[in-house]
Amino acid sequence: MAVGTGILRVPKEAKKGEIIRVQMVITHPMNPARKDPQTGQTVPAYHLTKLDLLFNDKLVSTINMGAGVSANPFIAIAMKVEESGVVKIAYEDNKGGKWEKTAEIKVS
Repeated sequence: MAVGTGILRVPKEAKKGEIIRVQMVITHPMNPARKDPQTGQTVPAYHLTKLDLLFNDKLVSTINMGAGVSANPFIAIAMKVEESGVVKIAYEDNKGGKWEKTAEIKVS
């Protein structure tokens, strides 16, 4: 998988007022700054910096990340749903990479 590839999972259906679990995995190396053993030069850090969770384009949560987060992080967030809509994650890294992933949920 390429850097920034995301997997987003939400239930396809939920009841109004139900608390659902939004699960995601993001493919990213999450490398801290380090020295190259052959050249001795510092290799800059490369990691995710921010993840926004949105529902119907309204911000639900923001997660600020850094080099201390493991590679290919798995993140799960509980969220209450009152209406059908689109769950979106938008995330970025410290080298300017930006990605989005969406999933729909039907609320009855």
